[in-house]
Amino acid sequence: MPVFLLLVVALLAFHVSANEAPEEAEPLVPELQNLGLLGTLTGDIELGFLFIDGNTDARGWRVNTEMVHENDYFRNRYNVQGRIQKNQFTNSETGEVRTEATVKRYALSGQSNYKFLSGSTSFFGRGAYAYDMFGSFRQVGSLATGYANRVYQKQANYLDLETGPGFAYREGASGSTSKGLIWFLALNFEQEIYKGSRFRQTFEGNVSVDGENSAYTSRSALTAQINGRLAMRLSFSVSHNSRPEGNLQTTDTETSASLVYQF
Repeated sequence: MPVFLLLVVALLAFHVSANEAPEEAEPLVPELQNLGLLGTLTGDIELGFLFIDGNTDARGWRVNTEMVHENDYFRNRYNVQGRIQKNQFTNSETGEVRTEATVKRYALSGQSNYKFLSGSTSFFGRGAYAYDMFGSFRQVGSLATGYANRVYQKQANYLDLETGPGFAYREGASGSTSKGLIWFLALNFEQEIYKGSRFRQTFEGNVSVDGENSAYTSRSALTAQINGRLAMRLSFSVSHNSRPEGNLQTTDTETSASLVYQF
C-alpha cells in the first residue's frame, strides 16, 4: 500500500507541473458520443506494461476497457479485463533459463439498468465471467438482478449503489465445481478531485447464501490527463475469496500504472 501512495503523489506532482504549461488542458470528463435516438456512448481503453529486471525477470501486460451506453430508458455497461505475465527462472544447477507464465487471467461483464420514472432508480440485470489460470478459482460465472439507485450525481460525478439476488458457478484449481445462490452488492463512485484529475472507486461483492465461497473485489483508480484524450492511471485492486482451495491465500492485491485512451 505505501508503494501505491508514492505512485499517487508522483502522479499528482506530474499533473500539477503539466498544468503550469502555457496551454491549459481541458477537464478530464467522459466525452459523450451522441448516437442520436440510440443515446450516448462513452468509454476508455487502459493498457499497462510490466517490466521487472534483476533478481526476478518478468514481462507482462494488462488491458482494461469499459463502455457505457445510455439513453432515456437504459444504462448499459460493458467491461473487459485481461492480464498476462511471464517470468524467467534459472536452474541453479544447470544454468538453464526457462520462461513460464505466472499470471493469465481475463474477465468479462455486462450489465443493463432499466430506469424508472424518477431517473435515479433502476432495475438491473448482470452477467459476469472470469478465468484465472493460477488463481483461487479457475473459472467463476455469475448472474444477478436487482435494484440500483444513483444516490448522487453532479455533472459527470456520481455514486451508484446496487443490490439483489443471483446465482454463481465456480470451478476450483483442482477441477472441483460448486454452484449456489448469492447476494450481489456493488458500489460505483466517480469524482473530479482536480481539474484534469478524477478518482474512481468500485466495489463488487458476491456473498454466498448457502455458505460456499464469497468473493469481493475493490478497485481504487486515479486518472490524470496528459494531453487530449490520453491520460495516465494509477490503480490499486484488492480481491478476496473467503474459502480458497488448499493453502492459497484469501486475498490478492495489484498495483498498476497504465496509459488510458478515452473515446
